[in-house]
Amino acid sequence: MAFAAHLDAQSELSPVTVDWDLAFLQAPTMQGLAYWQSLRNGHLFPSRRALSPQAMRNFLGHVNLVDVVPGAGDSFDYVISLEGEHAREVFGHLGGRKLREILSPLLAERWRKSFDLPRAAAAPLRLFIRAGTAGKNWLACEALLAPLGEDGHVQTLFWVLATWNVK
Repeated sequence: MAFAAHLDAQSELSPVTVDWDLAFLQAPTMQGLAYWQSLRNGHLFPSRRALSPQAMRNFLGHVNLVDVVPGAGDSFDYVISLEGEHAREVFGHLGGRKLREILSPLLAERWRKSFDLPRAAAAPLRLFIRAGTAGKNWLACEALLAPLGEDGHVQTLFWVLATWNVK
């Protein structure tokens, strides 16, 4: 079921649509979901080691990996450990740094809450939003966020991003 989630009610940023039914519209995200599902092999989610760049060649430029970093207490932070060329074109260089190091506090919290959803649920989701990063609110974004890990622990998020102009 899709629902609009205002991750910050005080924000003038576009609402985020969270879709657990995974009703993707764009080819890269559809391909990413099909690939992720093919790797599960009866498990809740696949391991990061199962990923193969060769198998993702048709949508590889849209693939990003986000490492889950445990914080104090029950908190988590996220580091973009692999940034595909498509995300780099849209957001600039994000790789190798924590969200708070690359985004404003408002955007870092918004992204953190978005990444928290599939991590906590240990399940894939579809996000749809107008880009709020780098002032590109004319850009529609659809993302697959799907867990990767071992022994029931989410260690990484498989993030496939597709964007298009909606001016």
